[in-house]
Amino acid sequence: MGPRCLDPDERGTCPTGCAPLCICADPDTPIATPLGERAIASLREGDLVYSIDRGALVVVPIVRTHSTAVAHHSVMRVELSSGASLLISPGHPTADGRRFADLRPADVLDGVAITSAELVPYEHAATYDILPASDTGAYFAGGVLIGSTLAPADAARVLEPTRPYDRGPD
Repeated sequence: MGPRCLDPDERGTCPTGCAPLCICADPDTPIATPLGERAIASLREGDLVYSIDRGALVVVPIVRTHSTAVAHHSVMRVELSSGASLLISPGHPTADGRRFADLRPADVLDGVAITSAELVPYEHAATYDILPASDTGAYFAGGVLIGSTLAPADAARVLEPTRPYDRGPD
């Protein structure tokens, strides 16, 4: 069965070796799709999302979704200067190789300033993640590009993400 996210460790995250079992986003996390933002918990395999593949912004299908039951879990509440707020487990990857536990106020996440970042108790019964069909496995949540815990360890890291929300008319 493997490790489960029941009691946060000293960093507030799942025990080592929990991923991909500790899939780590709030069910209401807004995910960028061609039809507008949708809650991550509503997405299914085959649904289209924005991702980065071979360095380009693309629309790709989701190849995998997963949710994990949790209790006594903690998440990072990351407030962005754009007004977006993300509730994501501390061990969840960013698109540039950091973890949400590493984020601090005044840091930048995909070009957007972080105004606050704090560990808070999680109020839902499950966490969620998706895997887009791209070489990065990354997707846009709350207007910023983040990684996926479902992506293979050798997935391409996105160093200079492009956000679909800032694209003007071509």
